[in-house]
Amino acid sequence: MATLAAASEANKATITAQDVVDVVGSLNLSLPERDIAQWHDIIASVQESIDVVSSLPDYLPHADTEQYPRSNIHRPPPEDNPGNAWAWKVRIEGDKDEGALLSDVTFALKDNIAVKNVPMLVGTDVFTDYVPDTDATVVRRILQAGGTIEGKAVCENLSLCASSFSAATGNVENPYAEGYTTGGSSSGCGHLVGAGKVDAGIGGDQGGSIRFPASYCGIVGMKPTWGLVPWTGIVTHDPVHDTAGPMTRTVALNARVLQAIAGRDDIDDRQYASPPPADLPDYSASLDKGVSGLKIGILQEGFEFPVIDPRVKEKVLEAAERFKSLGAEVVPISVPLHTQAGHIVNCALRPTASQQGYLGKACGRRGLYMTGLTEKMTPLTQDKFDKMFSTSKFTLMSGLYIWSRHPTLYGKAMNLYRRLKDEYDAALSQVDVLVTPTTPYVANRHAPKDAGPAEQMAKSRGVAVNTVCFNASGHPAMSLPVGFCPAEDDESVKLPVGMQIVGGMFQEEMIYRVAAAWEKAFDWKTL
Repeated sequence: MATLAAASEANKATITAQDVVDVVGSLNLSLPERDIAQWHDIIASVQESIDVVSSLPDYLPHADTEQYPRSNIHRPPPEDNPGNAWAWKVRIEGDKDEGALLSDVTFALKDNIAVKNVPMLVGTDVFTDYVPDTDATVVRRILQAGGTIEGKAVCENLSLCASSFSAATGNVENPYAEGYTTGGSSSGCGHLVGAGKVDAGIGGDQGGSIRFPASYCGIVGMKPTWGLVPWTGIVTHDPVHDTAGPMTRTVALNARVLQAIAGRDDIDDRQYASPPPADLPDYSASLDKGVSGLKIGILQEGFEFPVIDPRVKEKVLEAAERFKSLGAEVVPISVPLHTQAGHIVNCALRPTASQQGYLGKACGRRGLYMTGLTEKMTPLTQDKFDKMFSTSKFTLMSGLYIWSRHPTLYGKAMNLYRRLKDEYDAALSQVDVLVTPTTPYVANRHAPKDAGPAEQMAKSRGVAVNTVCFNASGHPAMSLPVGFCPAEDDESVKLPVGMQIVGGMFQEEMIYRVAAAWEKAFDWKTL
């Protein structure tokens, strides 16, 4: 009460005594009858603060639509959208200063990234009329670096599906085989970059959502160190996992894009350990250094999950062995906890995503809150729930179950995140990078339109065994294309295979060095 006055009669009429009783009752608790009038007076006093804060304008980062006008905003018709990967088209040209870092680069942005005045679908029809009123930091930095934004790429339903058939706008097609997934949730970026329709995409990765599409679509996808790239203005499920990063066809361009978008923005509090943009290392500096004398660690547990297709395992091991011909030492290394990481993440990500993603209960962070989107999502009605895809329903229900029956489990899982980080750090003190398959199998076919939740979710079962662990630990990880394997259901269909390269915290330059050496020496499309 130190900052609050006694409740006025008007406030007590707005927040009634019954409201107070109902709030306590929602916790299956009760107040003594003799104290209800006093608690009514105390709780009703909060209405004055509610009225004051509601009357103040929101405080949003400035989006310069005069310097960077948005033209030709439209949802492209099917005939202009082969592969169904564009959510919205818009053209925004960046600064054209001579020598600008990204002056020759065209971009697609995952459609959970805010662009002022451009509608955002987030892959769903739970709402259909959300238009952000600011730009994400990554948007501003791309434009300041001279890049040209061509539009918003489809993301999977509420940005939570590892396959590319969940979006309300329909299937996104693999650029190498129609009818097969691009992976999710940055599915549209995977198709558009893989098919050469744009030079680069900016994806979001909370369990593998940059690396899955990169692996399935034969492109380079980097999940940077947690906190290196500002998440400001991007839709969240769990701030502990949120990571934005570049998706490109080459390692060199990937490094260039990361250079432009990384660094502290003084809004996102996840960036406490990140340098400001001016103090970033030169991510391109080591692209020509080669790998002679480096140690490439084969993370043994990453090849042993039962879900891994033996052909993918063989292809990635062959790719890793090729480092020997480039002068590197290739050695086995073990992190036993790696096999349990997915279970640990399930007990942390589901509870937080259930609260923040669907119930509007984001809290505990300093940064930009996308209040306009929360207004569209809440309250969660039966109609909205019915429109949610199976992966979102799974996250909501399993998260609420964990909170209700195992309230200490989230905290224990987060403590184990530190253990994961420490054990990967220990492994990386012995080698320069770790290698695993990115995905355990190549792209599979879309689920049929009438598939039930079990069949829908089976299409991505186990896909994150080697990726989500590094969202938990925070380490940077890249998917690099290293060859083709036949589709599981058709030997005549050849689909890309990705090798995951993992580095120490804030050691993206080392990952780029290793990946560039492999890319320069071998043509993955012939392997």
